[in-house]
Parts: sequence; C-alpha cells; structure tokens
Amino acid sequence: MDKERAYGTGMWAWLLQRVTGLLLVIYLFIHVWWVHFSGVKTPFDFLINTLFLPGRIALLILLVLVIPHALNGFRVFAIDFGISEKAQKILFWALTVFGILLIIWAYLSRFSQ
Repeated sequence: MDKERAYGTGMWAWLLQRVTGLLLVIYLFIHVWWVHFSGVKTPFDFLINTLFLPGRIALLILLVLVIPHALNGFRVFAIDFGISEKAQKILFWALTVFGILLIIWAYLSRFSQ
C-alpha cells in the first residue's frame, strides 16, 4: 500500500466516523443514565446550570458530532453500492462542505429567534 493511499481522504473519513461514533455512544450512555437517575431532563441542562456552559456551545458540540457522523454514514452507504474511488473522494468533500453549511444553518436558525 503506497503512502498516499494510506493517508488519503478515506483514512480521515474512517477516523472521523470512529471518533464521532465513540463520542456519540458516550453521550448516549450519559444521557440515558442522567434522564433515569436525576430530575434534570438532559445532561445539557446540567452543563448549562452547573458548569455554566452556555446552551449554544452544548448544541454546537452535539451538531458537530451528529452531522458529520450521519453524512459519513451516507458516504459509506454509497461505497457499499460500488462507487469509484474518484467518486468517493468527491463525495467526501461534497458532504464535508454540505455538513459545514448544515451545522452553520442549524446553529443559526436555532438561536436567531
């Protein structure tokens, strides 16, 4: 395996999927535990009220985890259908740009009221 292939967009997409997936699983366990054992509805309420972490930052963290993970899942789904290597790279960057725009739109639309 040549060096360019080993460290290309596929490796970064794979790493992004694993890191965001792990962080989402950790969040999910914290969320379920928190809802079950405390009177506060979400861990974000704890972060906002106890650690003084603004709700905007908490939402941004969740958006930055969920959207890239979901869009990269669509890319992997397309790979399973056999798209070419060049198309994989184009799809990765197109979904990256779309994901960034989606995060910005979701964040701004939530707090523009």
